[in-house]
Amino acid sequence: MASETSYAAVGVILSVLVVAAASADPTAAPTAAPSRKYSLEEACKQTAGHQDLCVATLSADPSSKTADTAGLARLAIQAAQRNASETATYLSSIYDDDSLENKTAQLQQCLEDCGERYESAVEQLSDATSAVDTGAYSESEALVVASQAEVKLCQRGCQGVPDHRNVLTARNRDVDQLCSIALTITKLIGGPPS
Repeated sequence: MASETSYAAVGVILSVLVVAAASADPTAAPTAAPSRKYSLEEACKQTAGHQDLCVATLSADPSSKTADTAGLARLAIQAAQRNASETATYLSSIYDDDSLENKTAQLQQCLEDCGERYESAVEQLSDATSAVDTGAYSESEALVVASQAEVKLCQRGCQGVPDHRNVLTARNRDVDQLCSIALTITKLIGGPPS
């Protein structure tokens, strides 16, 4: 229980610090306008090992064919948000599932903590989309990083649950990969990776 509490505390502190760092100077202008327009294929090539997932996810939206880099970032963030929201719904359903009434205290805590983490991640990804829309690209990056940290902390918090270590592994991996794609494409808005 102590390690679960410390994971929760670390998650809250990390989220606050990342968002605070992104918005430390409220008088600063939004990130510069995009210096280059990446096509869907060019942007997805930058996603280090997630190219196929990136292309499949973004090309599912017809607007991706004509979107600029910021538009692609927006679509990627929204895809991560949808997936995180579906996972939050799934967590709620299995937490309340009567067939799992023999859940151990550890599993119940895992599901409860992850539910809270996913609610936070969904909110941060929603805010990241708004940040892209207003040209606050650095803030958007920080919010995607914070939401990805929530997913990773969920996964770590459930690792110690006997016989249920993999209860969320696939879902956490999917959201983590979509966040990585969103982060990479958001970083492209300012120009090519260094």
